[in-house]
Amino acid sequence: MTIPPPRPAASPATVARILHGSLAAGAVVMTVLAWVFQGALPLPDGTSGAVTFAAYALAASGLLAGLAFRRLIPERAASQELGGWWQQHLPKAVAVWAIGEATALLGAVVLAVGGQPVAALAVVLAGVAVLIATAPGRLAP
Repeated sequence: MTIPPPRPAASPATVARILHGSLAAGAVVMTVLAWVFQGALPLPDGTSGAVTFAAYALAASGLLAGLAFRRLIPERAASQELGGWWQQHLPKAVAVWAIGEATALLGAVVLAVGGQPVAALAVVLAGVAVLIATAPGRLAP
């Protein structure tokens, strides 16, 4: 019996698309679950205003942090190979995508715990906006 030859490694651009898609899908799935179970964990009396304020602060800080860290990723030069560019900048991109996903997940938590759909969806949309603005096709066209 012969050992099959090893499969070639996936290109860094493919890895980037898979990672980004997985993080975005995870944020969407958790938001849908939070929508189904919204308000399942009631808040103590008098804390809904604080949760709403915190949700809007999370939305603003997540959006600003994601877009600020996006600036650390340089544009790909036309002469630069796509695989080499991704190999060099994938860790930075994953960090920015993690900020976007974390922001969306925190919005899902606000929705599940507080049952405040407007504030929670503002946070989720801020996280999704970071994920859309830093999609692999936008970072390295």
